[in-house]
Amino acid sequence: MEPPKMVLPGDQVAVAEEFEAGEGTYEREGVIFASMPGVLTLDPNARVARVKPFNPVAELQVGDIVYGIVDDIRGMMATATVTAIHGRSREISGQAEGTIHISNVSEEYTEDIHDMFRLGDVVRAKVIQTKPSLQLTTAEGLLGVVKALCGQCRGPLERRDRDLYCPRCERSERRKMTRDYGDLMLSVPARELGGGVVAERPRRQERGGRARDRGGRDRGRGGGRDRGRGGGRDRGARDRGRGGGRDRGPRHD
Repeated sequence: MEPPKMVLPGDQVAVAEEFEAGEGTYEREGVIFASMPGVLTLDPNARVARVKPFNPVAELQVGDIVYGIVDDIRGMMATATVTAIHGRSREISGQAEGTIHISNVSEEYTEDIHDMFRLGDVVRAKVIQTKPSLQLTTAEGLLGVVKALCGQCRGPLERRDRDLYCPRCERSERRKMTRDYGDLMLSVPARELGGGVVAERPRRQERGGRARDRGGRDRGRGGGRDRGRGGGRDRGARDRGRGGGRDRGPRHD
């Protein structure tokens, strides 16, 4: 195998008679060219020419701490476009749009996801699933909204106790904030923000209780229908009783 060498886009790297075009290359009229700046590798065994970028893109992995912008909130889910991985400067490859389900928003029970996020919020989240879709969580103390803008004037919001305050509009808004909102811990290792560990979270009892309540009400309605059908049988008995009265009465020819 030949030693690697640096190439630029458009450089001729091989001929199609000897090699196939692999990642980072393309073929045109029997000649293989580099499609990106990087390091050329010619593999004589596989007969493939490849160019790997100098600074390869980063693939999201479960446990990564990421930063994203909330661009959609619908029903019980928020969508955030991931723009960076904590502690890495490489561009992100693959799926960059992640979803945060309402059950993964906060450590506490969340009634309405709109109370936790607003469009345009910058969030710090943890990757809990990459395939088949990117799933995120902010249900830890150092995860959540790291930057938010006022819903009225779009000015930056400041932290005041457990709420966010707009000094321009003199109004407060609620978010699922990180504990370091306003003084972000950007230089610490990801593990200090909870990175690398994804613990399973139990179902919230409030939801389970509600499900059981609905089931109880359904059973109650079912019982009512059964009793109604039983009442129908009673009415049948009364009809038979009236029929018996006609049989006992005298017959007129």
